[in-house]
Amino acid sequence: MGIILGSSAVKAPYNTPPSWLTLWLCDMSLDIDKIILHSLRLDAEGRPQADTRAQPLVVDDAVQGLMAELHRIYNGKGGKGFGYFAEPAEGEEAPDPRFCEALTALQQGTLDFVPFSVQLTEQLVETLGRHELDEHGVLLVARYQYVGVDYLLLALLDSKESVTVSDTLELRHIQYLDIGKMNLVARVDLTEWQTQSESRRYVTFSKGRVGRKLGDLFIELFGIREGMDAKLQNKGLLQAVDDYCESKQLPSDERTEYKKQVFKYCSEQASAGEEIEIRELSAELPGENDLDFYSFIGEEYQLEERFPADRSTLRGLTKFVGSGGGLTLSFDQKLLGSRVFYDPQTDTLTVKGVPPNLKDQLLRHQ
Repeated sequence: MGIILGSSAVKAPYNTPPSWLTLWLCDMSLDIDKIILHSLRLDAEGRPQADTRAQPLVVDDAVQGLMAELHRIYNGKGGKGFGYFAEPAEGEEAPDPRFCEALTALQQGTLDFVPFSVQLTEQLVETLGRHELDEHGVLLVARYQYVGVDYLLLALLDSKESVTVSDTLELRHIQYLDIGKMNLVARVDLTEWQTQSESRRYVTFSKGRVGRKLGDLFIELFGIREGMDAKLQNKGLLQAVDDYCESKQLPSDERTEYKKQVFKYCSEQASAGEEIEIRELSAELPGENDLDFYSFIGEEYQLEERFPADRSTLRGLTKFVGSGGGLTLSFDQKLLGSRVFYDPQTDTLTVKGVPPNLKDQLLRHQ
C-alpha cells in the first residue's frame, strides 16, 4: 500500500494537483540537499522502536511539494521553543554531546547524511523511552536550503488510513501523511549556527500540548540550552507599547489607534510566517521620526531585534482578557467607558448592551 502525502481525511479524485504541489510549483526557492524517512513504531509493550531506511529519497515533485508545505507550516507554527549549543556552567551537568558532534561532522563532510539520520533516529528512540512518550509515525530528516539559508529539519508525521476515489470511480483504501498535525518537530538554522556564534535561537522546536514535555525532550536530545522565550518577548513588547503611549501622554482614542497599528503589523507578520522586526515595526508607527518607538525601546527594554509573534499574548493590544473563579471575560479595549464601565471602589464591571446570544441564554435560564 502506497503512502499519499496530504492533510485531508478524504482524498480528491481524478488528477487535480494537491495544494502542496501547487505551492511548490509556485515557489522554486527551496532546494533539498538530502532527505530520508525512517519509521517509529511501538512494540508489544508500548515502547518506541525504529525501522530505518538505507538510502535517501529521490527528490521528485512529490518530495519537493512535501518539503515546501512542511517549511510553510513550521514557519507559521506558534509556541516554539528556542535553544543553542553551549558549554555547561560550573556545577551544571554536561549535556549529551552526540547530536552536536554528529551535526558538526555532517557539516564538515566527515559523516554521511544517512548514518547521521540513523544515529539521530536511534537517539530519539532512547530519549522518547526515557520521557515515557509513546510517539510513533514516519520520521522525516532533511537538510535543505530556502532563500540562501541552510536548515536541518526533523519531523515526526502521522500516517493515517483513508478512502479515495479512483479514475474509474472505485473506492480504495490508502495511507497518507497528515502533515498538518506535526506535534514533534524541530529545526536547526545551520547558517545562523555557523555564522552567528552569539545567537541563542538557531535551534527551534515544538513544545507540544499542555502536559506534553516535548520541549524537555528536544533540549535533552539535542544537548542544548534553552534560549529566547518568545512569549516573554511578546509580553515585553506589550509593556513597551503601554509605556510609550504613557510617556507621550496620548489621549485614549490615539492610544487605542496606536495599539491597533501595532497589532495589525504583528498579526500580518504571524499570518505570513514572518517574525516581528522591531525596527520595521517602528518605521510603520507614527512618531517624531521613523525610529521613535525603536529608540524608546532601546533605552531600557531587553527585547530582541526580532522574535516570533505569540497570538494569544498579542490579543492584549486590543482586548481586555481575564478569567478566574469560573468567569471568563474578553472585550475590545475601545469599549471601556462607552459600553463597559469599571468601578474600582466596588470592584464592579457594568456592561451595557449584552450580546444577543448571551442575552438569549440568560433569559432562558430565568
